[in-house]
Amino acid sequence: MARREISPEDAEAFGKSVYERKVRPTLNRAAEPVGYFLSVDLDTEDWELDEDHLKAALRLRARLPDADVFTVRIGYPAVGEWTSIFAVSNDD
Repeated sequence: MARREISPEDAEAFGKSVYERKVRPTLNRAAEPVGYFLSVDLDTEDWELDEDHLKAALRLRARLPDADVFTVRIGYPAVGEWTSIFAVSNDD
């Protein structure tokens, strides 16, 4: 199956939509799982939720081997954060 490209804005909207329609109703008044990762198949909207993004994605893939998986982090604008480390040299 070909993987599709999805813009960050569309991905965020998709993740929020699936969360509101499919995940939140299953929480049974439990606290919102802020910081958890939601992995969703873009075609079926099947999902997995876990504190570990890899575990969520792998469980989804175990059930749906051809899943086109997209992962969002609940309560955060991005799944992760990019950081850089710069080495400064005084060599002239």
